[in-house]
Amino acid sequence: MERSHLYLPTLSYAAMGHVYAPYHGSSSPALSAVSSSSSKPEQIEELVSQQLHHLKMHYADEEQRYVDQMLLENPIVVERRAPPPLKTEIAMERGSGSGSGSGSGSEVKDAQRQRAESCRKSRYNNKIKKAKLRFRHKFVSGQLKKSAVMLDTMRDVIAQAERQLLERGFPAATLERMRATFGLEMEQ
Repeated sequence: MERSHLYLPTLSYAAMGHVYAPYHGSSSPALSAVSSSSSKPEQIEELVSQQLHHLKMHYADEEQRYVDQMLLENPIVVERRAPPPLKTEIAMERGSGSGSGSGSGSEVKDAQRQRAESCRKSRYNNKIKKAKLRFRHKFVSGQLKKSAVMLDTMRDVIAQAERQLLERGFPAATLERMRATFGLEMEQ
């Protein structure tokens, strides 16, 4: 029996992060159900949809954990737009406001204070939203880079296997048919 000399880099999902291998070696109940029962197309479709749902939920959890961690590491700071009034300005306002109806003046100041507080909260919430979007983008970009590296590695392995098959006399037409069947377009 001839031994293959394919260079197979370590294709461990563990190296890619546990986003791609959420089970950590344990068998999934859905996967054990496939092996124990006869595989009908309806069951396979259902199991695939369950697995996709599970992976999407896991990915969303990982993304949220990453965003939360980044928010903890990089707290949001909202500066005041205007410096707080000096004590002398406050004293002058109180002195001038006592002559005219004090009830309506304090209501206006309360309304201004409430509007200012509302604006501060709004600015703070907007900064948090922007930071969350920035961190989500950073997370997704990192995952895409990892996926691109894995895809390039798999393409290299497939190309190497094809070269070895051709060197051993495997028909090129059969190889082309296999590429068409599996939707692979490899550069030669």
